[in-house]
Amino acid sequence: MNEVMQTILNRHSCRTFTDQPIEPEKIDALLTAALWAPSGRNEQTWHFTMITNPEKIQRLASAVREADNRPASYNFFAPAAFFIVSGERDNRNCFLDGAAAMENVLLAATSLGLGSCWINQVRDVCDNPQVRAILTEYGVPESHIVNASAALGYAAQPSVVHERKSGLVSIVD
Repeated sequence: MNEVMQTILNRHSCRTFTDQPIEPEKIDALLTAALWAPSGRNEQTWHFTMITNPEKIQRLASAVREADNRPASYNFFAPAAFFIVSGERDNRNCFLDGAAAMENVLLAATSLGLGSCWINQVRDVCDNPQVRAILTEYGVPESHIVNASAALGYAAQPSVVHERKSGLVSIVD
C-alpha cells in the first residue's frame, strides 16, 4: 500500500495528549499542508490560526465551554496546539475549502507522528461575544466564521479505531 493510503488508514481521533510541545518545524509543516489545500476557484479566502500556548488554548476552551453549555471537564482534550480554519462569511465555498485544509492538516499530523482530533464546537459558537473577542484577539479576522478546528499533539495513548460502516458505497459502471 502506498504511503498516502497508509496515512489515511492510520489517522484516528486522539482524545488524550501528552504535555510535550510540538516542534516548530512540525508546526510549519502543518501550516504548509493547510496552505496547499484546494479551494474553490483557488480563491484561498481562508485564514489559519495555530495556537501553541497551553494557557491561551484553555482560555478559548473555557469560553467555548461556557457558550456551548459543556461540562466543566471540557478542555479540547488539553492539546499542545490548537488549529483553527476560518473563512469569509459570504464565500459559499468557505466550509468546503476549510474542510479540505483541515483534512490536509489531520493527515499531515498523522504522517508527523502527531495525534489530532477535529473539534466542531468552536464553529458552533464563534459568534458568541466572549468567544468572538478571543478569536479576534488570536488573529481570526472579524469578517470570518470558524469552519473547523482541531486539537493537535503527541498522543498519550493509542487512539480508538472504529470500523467503517457497510453500505456506504455505490459503484456505477
